[in-house]
Amino acid sequence: METAAPAQSGILEQDLPQVFGRYLLLRRLSRGGMGEIFLGRVGEIQGFEKPVIIKKVLPNLAADEEFVKRFIDEAQVAIKLNHANIASVYEVGKVDGEYFLAIEYVEGRDLRRLLTRCRQYDRRVPQQLALLMARELANGLGYAHRRTDGDGKQLALVHCDISPPNVMVSFEGEVKVIDFGIAKSAVRIAASNPNMGFGKFGYMAPEQLVRGGIVDKRTDIYAAGVVLYELLTSERLFVFPEGADYRQIARTVTKGEFIPASERASGIDKSIDPVIARALAPRAEERYQSCEEFRDAIQRCLYALDATMSSDKLAEFIRGLFAEEIIDERAMVASTRDINLADFRDQMSGSVEHTVTFARAGFGAKGPTSAPSLQAAPSPVPARQGLIAAAGIGALLLGGGIAYLLARRAAVPPMVVVQQTAPPVVKPAVVPPPVVEPLLTQLPSKAPPAGEHAIVHKLVKAPHETHVDSVAAPSSGHTQEEVSSKFKTVRKEYDGFKGEYGGRLDKQWTDIVNEITFGKADKLDRVDALLDGFRREMARVRKGG
Repeated sequence: METAAPAQSGILEQDLPQVFGRYLLLRRLSRGGMGEIFLGRVGEIQGFEKPVIIKKVLPNLAADEEFVKRFIDEAQVAIKLNHANIASVYEVGKVDGEYFLAIEYVEGRDLRRLLTRCRQYDRRVPQQLALLMARELANGLGYAHRRTDGDGKQLALVHCDISPPNVMVSFEGEVKVIDFGIAKSAVRIAASNPNMGFGKFGYMAPEQLVRGGIVDKRTDIYAAGVVLYELLTSERLFVFPEGADYRQIARTVTKGEFIPASERASGIDKSIDPVIARALAPRAEERYQSCEEFRDAIQRCLYALDATMSSDKLAEFIRGLFAEEIIDERAMVASTRDINLADFRDQMSGSVEHTVTFARAGFGAKGPTSAPSLQAAPSPVPARQGLIAAAGIGALLLGGGIAYLLARRAAVPPMVVVQQTAPPVVKPAVVPPPVVEPLLTQLPSKAPPAGEHAIVHKLVKAPHETHVDSVAAPSSGHTQEEVSSKFKTVRKEYDGFKGEYGGRLDKQWTDIVNEITFGKADKLDRVDALLDGFRREMARVRKGG
């Protein structure tokens, strides 16, 4: 369990149970530098016995206007998601100045804990169970990607941080994505700084490492493919040490070269290799184009290997790994049910009056209703603008999520370099990615301090000759500084263009980014010409062309 020095407004153990808005906080599960996480109960609904998780934001972060704005905006999106493979958000609110999330309590462990426990017992996840978990992960992502608002407009949701700590497996064999809609708030803030990106090293798709890369649902497909590879082999696909050189990180990821799962670990059926290879194609257009397509490919492999595989077998496997912890955890949760809510009724009535609800799912006697009923969200802060939220919201809501319930939480192993020796590195069999050595420019020489969750500088590379034949390269030379500055400016111009005309030029922009990312030549004049051509294309659309 993570601990830290008590926060200024931290609640002491002897003060629990304690009323917090419409909730009764029963036990602190974790406290770190960014927030506190509690096990709680809903106190205003008689007969509602299910526990909930309360995630509170510490005062120093709550004082930052940009943090609060992103926190509320993204959580209000997450609360609209209602799917068996996504952990539900019940409420986003503020009690006496403290911002919080009330989310679904999942009795289980995240995939990072699962993989760590397997290594401790010198075991591997059976390939059928790995496929089952990946299928359910893809199913939840597919639902979120196709989700629309009340007017039928696509929400265009992308998780942007799919990785083992953000996928839960319950002791009943359910697979749930956590922190959906939360991670993207950090992405949006990072987007306001053209030199910043967001994600976890080793799980980030190439477009997350490229300045100006278009992040969309295929970004989540790539990360889900990495997770499947890790579940099958018990080894990370790509790992980078502290202080890793960005050039090496970029070359490793954008080349797409890796040892197929069936050669990395024994007993893995070769039919799975092409499925993973397509999911991990460096170019987004060569991957599966939807999570549903990825899910169905996984299902075909699973059916061929074991047509009877189901969640009850996954539950049996999880329970075997965490047998003792399950007993302790259930005893702890059961002890909280003995607390008489009537003793706190008067306090709760007064506390609810001090609660501002930005969004809330409907509650019934047995818990949240299937269709969230959102309340109008008052505007808590001005729209602009600080720049602390990315690190804060990621650290608060990353990690095991609900798995903080484990009082004896095992430490996550540090990211270390794994020397991949025999068998030799080979390229994926089905969708061969490019193997060029891209020229990287304007890169820091070292990566930021190690840690799975990292805000990283993005990469810029020079292009090769492209299919945009109508754009002639200028004859005059351009400096690296000039072209880099123009790239940032055009990207900002395109952001404004999209606000008016939508993403109709996304493909053209992605083509330019791909040329820069995967190109062979190093002529800055060509990059400059491509950017000028894209400006002319935006002007043509504005004129009704």
